[in-house]
Amino acid sequence: MAESMRHRQPKIVIVGAGLAGVAAGKYLISEGFSDFVILEASDRIGGRIWSIPVDNNGHKVEMGANWIHGIKDNPIYKLADENNLLTERELHLNSKNIYLTESGEAIHEGTVKKVDFAYGTMLSSCEEYFHTDPLSVDDHESLGGELDNLMEERLRNTAGEERHMLELVYHQRRLLECCICGCHDLNEVSLSQFGSYRELPGRHLVIPRGFCAILDIVKNGIPEDKIKLNTPVSKICYGDSEVEAGYPSPDGMVTVKCDNGDVYYADHVIVTVSLGVMKSLCDKMFSPALPARKLDAIRRMGFGVVNKVILVFDEPVLPQPIHRLHLAWDPAVLSTENLAERWFRKIYSLEVVHDNVLVGWLSGREAMYLESMSEEDLMRDMNRLVEMFVRTQRDTIPKLTRVIRTSWSSNKFTKGSYSFMLLGSSQEDIYSLMSPITKNLEDGNKKPVVLFAGEATHPEFYSTTHGALLTGNREAERIIQFWRPNEETRMRFPELCLNFSDAESTEEHSDDDDDDEGLCFM
Repeated sequence: MAESMRHRQPKIVIVGAGLAGVAAGKYLISEGFSDFVILEASDRIGGRIWSIPVDNNGHKVEMGANWIHGIKDNPIYKLADENNLLTERELHLNSKNIYLTESGEAIHEGTVKKVDFAYGTMLSSCEEYFHTDPLSVDDHESLGGELDNLMEERLRNTAGEERHMLELVYHQRRLLECCICGCHDLNEVSLSQFGSYRELPGRHLVIPRGFCAILDIVKNGIPEDKIKLNTPVSKICYGDSEVEAGYPSPDGMVTVKCDNGDVYYADHVIVTVSLGVMKSLCDKMFSPALPARKLDAIRRMGFGVVNKVILVFDEPVLPQPIHRLHLAWDPAVLSTENLAERWFRKIYSLEVVHDNVLVGWLSGREAMYLESMSEEDLMRDMNRLVEMFVRTQRDTIPKLTRVIRTSWSSNKFTKGSYSFMLLGSSQEDIYSLMSPITKNLEDGNKKPVVLFAGEATHPEFYSTTHGALLTGNREAERIIQFWRPNEETRMRFPELCLNFSDAESTEEHSDDDDDDEGLCFM
């Protein structure tokens, strides 16, 4: 590229106005790159961040992203702390967690502590495979299988009622882990890759004003006309030989076509759509087709469904200081085939998020079944659930006035919730997914023309909002470094060292490129 060309404003299209897309736009504009547009398929920004009012008092519930996962080196925590979003949080220092069997029997605190200690130790043991010798584990060995084996060893000399109660709490922890991972069952999660996820130190926190407050902070400074809502992208044409009928692109530019007929030409396109959308549309969305290595990575990686049921009552529902009811279901019933009868047994707890609001989480096939239910059947089953568990804590139960459910699987703009390490996938698949497609220039440089961001493209923080934000920054910084090659990087998070050395070329689509992966977290 001629030196004079490096001084013009590049044209940039960002596909998706979730956190990664908005973060990329904010990063670009803060560095003086203002010729960009964010194309959002839905009628709102935020993607999987979605806070909605639940009453007339300003209280919100989270339909999507819920937690700040850790404190140290977490950019989401930093934003929340700097903007005083956490000052109102309830610390629940004296809150009470109660574990209940489905018959309403309380499980002794000592039993819970035994399982918690063992479970934490077992998870750490599973994580170590990735850090020490992942090749010692077969590709098809699962996290669930290993946990079951380790738990069985610990229960070998325990019998009777004590063993039964320990098994119930372990099963409850397993259901919780399914929602953390985003899978249907832990037998789907790769044992060798489980430790690739990096947990940031510190508590997990919620934002009382709603996670949307983080989104508002990130989008602040982006002019409204930069974000186009209700604008799904149908095609991204990036090859030199690509001349679609009626849409000849300027030399070296990427053509972005939208469902509404709009066409954009860009030097760079940052694709931030969910892995679920990529799985569904990657064969149709890109021309020429994506490199085989990237397509294989998309197909191998896991993308699960996690949904919530939000129960709204006409008055406070649980006596203080109870904060959460943990539901210890009999696992034998969950293995039966009748989803209509057992779907709600995948809900592992009922948490108080406001005095009159409880929230339950569930994952996998049961979460998908939830999306298909009629309002009448859903209300009936939730009243049944409340009768089973809330009745144990008070004589009279408030009226359940409203049930809100999330539907991330049937949402055509997400097609699921978040990514996980499916059996047969590896961290290398994330590196393949996150690598940009580049164009070889006459001066020997490589121009990144199609770039990829979003939680599924972070090799250590996949499934999180901080992963999404960091990847948006990463790809914006990649573009900035291309146009300002002689300037030192001004990354907002220098502790996450980035290497922009290599990428995939538009001229090379064969599997012979397998050693050409660059851009990694050091």
